Amino acid sequence: MSAVLAGASVALVPVQATELYSQVSLMSSSEPVPVLDMVNGWDGPFQSGTYAYADARVAAGFRFGEQQRWNVEWERRWHYDLTFSEGMSRYYRAQEQGTDLANTESLSLEARTLEAQGLRLGREFRQRDWSITPALAVYRVSQWQFGSLDGVAEGGASDTASAELDYHYDQDRILEYGVNPAAGWGLSLDLVGSWQIDQNWSADVALKDILNRWYFEDSGYTNACINFNSPSETVCASSATASGKSGQEVFVASLRPTLMANLAYQPLNTRIELYHHGEFTRLRAEYRWRPLAELPEIGVAAYSTAQMGLGIYGRHWNLSLASDDLRTGFARDLQLQAGASWQW
Repeated sequence: MSAVLAGASVALVPVQATELYSQVSLMSSSEPVPVLDMVNGWDGPFQSGTYAYADARVAAGFRFGEQQRWNVEWERRWHYDLTFSEGMSRYYRAQEQGTDLANTESLSLEARTLEAQGLRLGREFRQRDWSITPALAVYRVSQWQFGSLDGVAEGGASDTASAELDYHYDQDRILEYGVNPAAGWGLSLDLVGSWQIDQNWSADVALKDILNRWYFEDSGYTNACINFNSPSETVCASSATASGKSGQEVFVASLRPTLMANLAYQPLNTRIELYHHGEFTRLRAEYRWRPLAELPEIGVAAYSTAQMGLGIYGRHWNLSLASDDLRTGFARDLQLQAGASWQW
């Protein structure tokens, strides 16, 4: 089973055996700046880009029942899905650096981010050569940022701009309107499938968040027209720097689904993997070998996003890491997978 889908499907084990497991995963990609700069400020190398994405999860659970077909899991997740125009990335960079814009820029931004933890229940349905596992998770959401911004920024001073804002949040990070909302709730369905095509080929597919809804009873919100420093070109009319309304209201949102797929050729212990979410797509090719019979497998991987990866795969544990730059502070594409399991 691929590291990308680690923990997603179940190998044959003795009837009624129980397995405890834990796993950590991170998938991240940032076009305009290194991943760490997306969190800490755009101080490093910059290039115009249109997305920043990260999905990080920490999970622990157990499999039980006949051939471990039932699965109960606790999970904490951090999900960041930002899409924006190249002009928006240049505008934000100028804001962070306090520099002027070379040209008038079109501004567009969509954000879907949250931090949540919850429980997942899954059940595998298996036939001779294939299996499918639906799993439903219930989450409590502690932090969220959903919204869109459209506008224009004038060339010259980077704080001259006009924009319309539609924004829901647990904390207002734009206009700093004070709210104290209750935690939100979410439901998310995953589907995982495996197929032993023949004695040489096998395939795995996982659809994460294929159906999902996130409910906030009193989310903070702002619908506003913003005109900074009296711009000559405006996309809306405001009586002051910002006009509109803010408050708290019921809000329902959804995340975009994620596709993970793996095709393995077992005689050569090689596999090709696909990871796709919105604007972000990554292909991975990996070869594994075992130096000695008593040692774990070692894997080397190459990625379509200019990464190189290294993995170690033991019988009950695994660890793999990939990056497009050995200097962590400069990496725009990072991937981490780690897991361990115990059976009795």
